Amino acid sequence: MSNYLELLKKLPRSNCKECGLDSCLLFALKVSAGEWDISKCPYLTSEEIGTNVKERITFNQLLENLKELKERFRRLNLLEIAEGLGAKTDNNLVLLPYLDDEILIELDENGFPLSLKSQRGDELDPRDEILLMNYFLYRGNKPLTNHFVGLESFPHSISKVSTLRRYAEEPLAKLFDERKNTLLKALEGFKISQLRVTSSGISFVVYALPKVPLMINYWAGDPEDGLSSYCKVLYDASAISYLDLECLVFLAERFVEKL
Repeated sequence: MSNYLELLKKLPRSNCKECGLDSCLLFALKVSAGEWDISKCPYLTSEEIGTNVKERITFNQLLENLKELKERFRRLNLLEIAEGLGAKTDNNLVLLPYLDDEILIELDENGFPLSLKSQRGDELDPRDEILLMNYFLYRGNKPLTNHFVGLESFPHSISKVSTLRRYAEEPLAKLFDERKNTLLKALEGFKISQLRVTSSGISFVVYALPKVPLMINYWAGDPEDGLSSYCKVLYDASAISYLDLECLVFLAERFVEKL
């Protein structure tokens, strides 16, 4: 994934058009390509505006990168790999559970993908498309270990650990602090297991993708002792066989956004 995703995380993602463009995604792409003024978003702080975007590439190049990924994806015969990735086939469709949704992938007569759609009819965010296509392109085949580890256990993950903390673990801890019961109700829309709720915290496994479960551990802290709440996202030890580090971080972030 490109640097525009880091900027997109800082935007309100309300598509208010106050920057002069039609969507927050388009704004992030244009700014990352050096084709739009970052200060035109009224919701960014001066610190965020002052942060330079590195490795600028053109808007057309960003679109070409996504186009190339789609072309590689369309050369995959999904009938050969869907079952091993926890997806189901139904006539000319592959059905893949994804967070609280199901992705419908239409196939041609030979089993090659034509389109990805949300079962709800929602337009897929390009970030979701990238993650889902990579899930199939990786063609992971390692069995789940049921041994959960922190992101830092995977090679070359140092720079991603802080991203996971900032965009998934800290927001999730805050959500549980503020509306624990509402979130527990929201979890009913996901495939979860091993749910444990105690006075000191919450722990559960959520199957964000069939072969990429996340274990969420939330500790409520102790205000009297000055100890703040804390959340830790863990991955099955086989996760790196199914997605790259950026996608693993985004998967956790996406889970938080869905709550």
